[in-house]
Amino acid sequence: MAKAKTNKEHTGKSPKAAPTATTTYHACYKRFAPLAAGLPDRDVEVCRADVRIAFANVKRGVQAACADPARIRRALPELPLDDVLALPDLGRALIFAATRVTAKPASSGEIDAKLKSVTELREPMLTLAETLAKRGLLPKDVVAEIRAGTGKYDLASDGMALAHLYEEHADALRGKHPFTQEELDQLREASEWLLDTLTPDGARRPAAKQRGEAENVRDRLWTLLVRRYADLRKIAYYFHGDAFEEVTPKLQSRLSSSAAADVAEEIEAEEGGADDAGAAASGGGGEQPPISLSP
Repeated sequence: MAKAKTNKEHTGKSPKAAPTATTTYHACYKRFAPLAAGLPDRDVEVCRADVRIAFANVKRGVQAACADPARIRRALPELPLDDVLALPDLGRALIFAATRVTAKPASSGEIDAKLKSVTELREPMLTLAETLAKRGLLPKDVVAEIRAGTGKYDLASDGMALAHLYEEHADALRGKHPFTQEELDQLREASEWLLDTLTPDGARRPAAKQRGEAENVRDRLWTLLVRRYADLRKIAYYFHGDAFEEVTPKLQSRLSSSAAADVAEEIEAEEGGADDAGAAASGGGGEQPPISLSP
């Protein structure tokens, strides 16, 4: 590990990093799950941590240690800084994965409600898409493929494909259809939920199998986060020396009440804005109460 370059006393305050856009927890999950899937099985660590605490420490550490990315790149050019800067989104993916471990199996009522939502939007969007395809504004083969097929799983696939089609050709279709962005988001989210919940023959996935798959993804995301957090701590040590523990605490270090409140508010806001994000839970599988931690 590199020798500390400065003996400047750390004030304990986190310097303000440049603001970044926050994507949804589900979007973060879809972004990082494929990367985590590529980890060798022998390297995967079982997640027994409280992922909420880890997420809060990750956010705090990146803000404190990476306020000046250009300076880090000059000093540590071989360190994968982009991976380190993506740690907060990786933490969001981990929290989403943890909710899938503890989530109850979907009820038939929930499935019916999602199917109704997709059905109500699919037919008018698909009918208009066929007209737009005849006029050369959408690819005919893609639209025809969406129309083909039957069944609940196919219905969900259609919904996701339609939402993507309208968004991919948004410039060409501007002013030529009545559907709002909210409706497109609703169609995509309901369709993705159904694809996660149903099997291709339309049946619900067995709860035990779902839980096993969810635990595997959670453990892989946790492993990826642990690896990248080690690089963050190298940055903190390089610039802060022995004070690096204050800048980048261990992932399960208890938090100040203000830091805990900040991350709890973010998680609660995410839960309130999406049906498929449940309460954040610990990696051990038990449901956790809202964060209320002291140093």
